[in-house]
Amino acid sequence: MYNRYKDISKFINDINQLCVADDGYVYISKEEDYDIAVDMEGCYASFDVVKPFIVLLTKHICELDNLVQRFNQKKRIKNGGQGCVSLPSPAGILRFDYSLSMEDDPVTQRKEFPFKLQIIYIENQNHIVFDYWSTINCTQFDVTFEYKENTFFLRKYGSFDCIPDNWEETASVLPGSYLY
Repeated sequence: MYNRYKDISKFINDINQLCVADDGYVYISKEEDYDIAVDMEGCYASFDVVKPFIVLLTKHICELDNLVQRFNQKKRIKNGGQGCVSLPSPAGILRFDYSLSMEDDPVTQRKEFPFKLQIIYIENQNHIVFDYWSTINCTQFDVTFEYKENTFFLRKYGSFDCIPDNWEETASVLPGSYLY
């Protein structure tokens, strides 16, 4: 499923063709193509300010989606989820520290990724959230990216937070670390 959003011609990447629809979304691809939209309601700035960044996102959607799928392929929850330490979080939201909760999957294999990208939220000028919806059942999850130094970094995958810049290069099992 890698490179499923690689056809850049299916995205609106001309700044002058972007517009806010009546429902408050900026549709960056047609329904018959990918049907992906940017939610302007919770956006940190006005549409005119965010337009160039939306175009930048359309050019990187394929690479960001591939990053999400790689994370899904390579990582698993440590100890079946037992003993994971939750981070301080707003009431009703459960978050887990990546370094204490995730480990490399020793049986990395190409698994079907049953989610598609639906909505993008631009919460501030360097914090982007992709909302993935299941193609099988009625579930969804969010993936958060940080944009800094002209690069996107995966920061949150579902409820797993604090993902380091180099998560692909380092093992998440730290010698001498214990779960409490």
